[in-house]
Amino acid sequence: MGTARVSDGATIGGVTISNVNKVWWPDEGITKGDIARYYHAISPLLLPWMRDRPLTAERCPDGMLGGCFYRKNFPEGNIPVGAPRLRLRAASTGKDVNYVVGGTLEALLGLVRVGCISMHVMNSRVGSMHDADWLAFDLDPSSGEFSDTVRASSALRGILDEHGLASFPKTSGSRGLHVFVPLRTGHSQEVVTAFAVRIGEELARRAPDLVTMAHRKSARGARVYADPFRNAYLQTIVPPYSVRRRPGATVSVPLAWDEVTATLDPRRFTMYTLEKRVAAADPWSDFNRRAQRLPD
Repeated sequence: MGTARVSDGATIGGVTISNVNKVWWPDEGITKGDIARYYHAISPLLLPWMRDRPLTAERCPDGMLGGCFYRKNFPEGNIPVGAPRLRLRAASTGKDVNYVVGGTLEALLGLVRVGCISMHVMNSRVGSMHDADWLAFDLDPSSGEFSDTVRASSALRGILDEHGLASFPKTSGSRGLHVFVPLRTGHSQEVVTAFAVRIGEELARRAPDLVTMAHRKSARGARVYADPFRNAYLQTIVPPYSVRRRPGATVSVPLAWDEVTATLDPRRFTMYTLEKRVAAADPWSDFNRRAQRLPD
């Protein structure tokens, strides 16, 4: 794994990780070093999803024992040292935000070094920040029942099929599902978001007792929230193979549609069970080849 001990640190993938023995998951005994080693091992599969994309990282310095916050601003000279960045002006504050740009192992492991666990990427790249590479739905069950999410995703797939759109499901790594639609170049985020809103509204119209588009949590009841706004400018979503700060260190995993059934348990996809999973055929292997245009 390319690991050398340095006092209470270790060099993993050429990056010095401090406090590698710090326990982040007490129940499982998972340490900060374990997370760094996982990301090093999975990097050939994860980095292509992060390459050239500005990202937000979920920073959890004490793992499961403490709080977390989303960090998007990593000023020049700040850590992770040497990671590529993109400076963008925040409309809400008028201040510059220095986003880390993903795609390098040094940037990925540098984020772990400063206590980041989950990575969240944009659907655009630095060369065309207002153009979307994919459309994504985040299906979040208000009831907490994953079976509700499975039912909602099946209904969503049906609508996308009606529009002639190939779609790809994955676990969110938490309690929901993500559904991605790969896109050809030339789709603005504004157009993609508007299309996702229309699809979501149709989904909620067809299954009003199961799905809602209500942004306020108090208005959702026990229904699945079909979030279309992961597609908007500067919004982010967890890429495949990112670890989540959840019991067992679950991972967001690409799925085939025939796996999305009532028996699917997303908790079985963890950083420790993934090796066997990725050794088999990748259900998203043709994701880029299936890139398509949205219907008018």
